[in-house]
Amino acid sequence: MMRRFGIILRMAIGMALAAAPVVTAESGCDCCCDKPYGGYRASPRWGWYGARKNVTTVKEAREYLEEFYASSLIRIGTIKEHGSYYEAEIYRKSNAKRGRVIIDKGCGRIRSIE
Repeated sequence: MMRRFGIILRMAIGMALAAAPVVTAESGCDCCCDKPYGGYRASPRWGWYGARKNVTTVKEAREYLEEFYASSLIRIGTIKEHGSYYEAEIYRKSNAKRGRVIIDKGCGRIRSIE
């Protein structure tokens, strides 16, 4: 009897997982999307998602972030250079601090650290 219950339970869980909606990088978050964990913005300068882009100066890092956040109400604060990444302060247009992000120098990946 317990074995039968276990089999039925596994089947029910499997069916529930198969029917669950799948969130992909393309669907992302549509709620006030400040893009806290990276994203993709199509333009002539960008390649496929995850394509490497070296960021070699603070000026390039600022331009990269300004283009990345172009469609949102975000402004870029100070940018500090560290060993293998840049650290930038991110503010809302109302001057409220949104957080900090890092930009990897080798691949251009943007990550939230706050």
